[in-house]
Amino acid sequence: MKVTCVWQSEKHSAFTDLIYFEHSWWCAFREGATHMSLDGAIRVMTSVNGKDWQTQTVLTWQGGDLRDPKFSLRTDGKLLLTAGMRWSTPINSRETLYSLGFLYHAETQTWQEPVIDGMGKATWRWAPTWHDNKAYSVGYAGKDRQGCLYQSQDGLRWLMHKAPFFPDSRVFSNESSLAFDGDRAYCLTRRDAVGGVKAVLGVAEAPFERWHWKTLNKALGGQKLLRLSNGEWIAGFRSINTKRDSAKTVIQKLDVTKARLKPWLTLPSGGDCSYVGMVEKDGFLSVSYYASHEGDQAHIYFAVIPLRTKKRSRRFR
Repeated sequence: MKVTCVWQSEKHSAFTDLIYFEHSWWCAFREGATHMSLDGAIRVMTSVNGKDWQTQTVLTWQGGDLRDPKFSLRTDGKLLLTAGMRWSTPINSRETLYSLGFLYHAETQTWQEPVIDGMGKATWRWAPTWHDNKAYSVGYAGKDRQGCLYQSQDGLRWLMHKAPFFPDSRVFSNESSLAFDGDRAYCLTRRDAVGGVKAVLGVAEAPFERWHWKTLNKALGGQKLLRLSNGEWIAGFRSINTKRDSAKTVIQKLDVTKARLKPWLTLPSGGDCSYVGMVEKDGFLSVSYYASHEGDQAHIYFAVIPLRTKKRSRRFR
């Protein structure tokens, strides 16, 4: 494993995502005074070789806090960046959260003005994932306290597909990472409650209206779900050791049939950390994440992990 520090500054840098686009790596993350400050901006950085990084743009919203940037590639080949925005001074008590999208124009190397559709008010849509020419994203909080699965043709304008979505109203279900295997969808959902609560894995067949949920064997946060080329499933997330009161960013194998996570890799990390982006390319797994184990602030990291199969097995070591 090789790890590079992509960005460090006096600000708190966190909540990453990663994509390979137009022969370059693209990493996006939030910068703000603190983890929960209301001044967040999104910095987008690019690198041809994964070692030397430069800022492509910094996206801001006057009077708002931009958070949780997520890349996806539309069916027309255009790069989309979605994010959530919190008003520093809300317009009203019901619309403190907005979900929005930025479309990249390769010809001018610029991002268009953000689009907030009517369904993006008072919800936090997370990590759009594309399948069969449609984007899917799970919204939570605000009006979607019990979750809503949204669908979009262009990644900017969304319609409700299924609500309520989450299986248990007694806990706060929130960040949800979607992935597809053919016409089967998987949803890895973080849950929070006093004293802690384990995550859940949802499974549905097309048209993704009837979901079946299983409880995982541990809690997690800032997660990313990915199916590797050999058919194995992995999840990157923050793992908390309650006995030691410590956290690490980890990547674990996931048995999607049994809803069981198995330890695999621990990334150099600690403290305030996680929110990974993961891309498999050319026999390597590339990972973006943030961590605060070096210095006083959280920094952004890029890890490259060789994927080698075991003898007489298709599983990666």
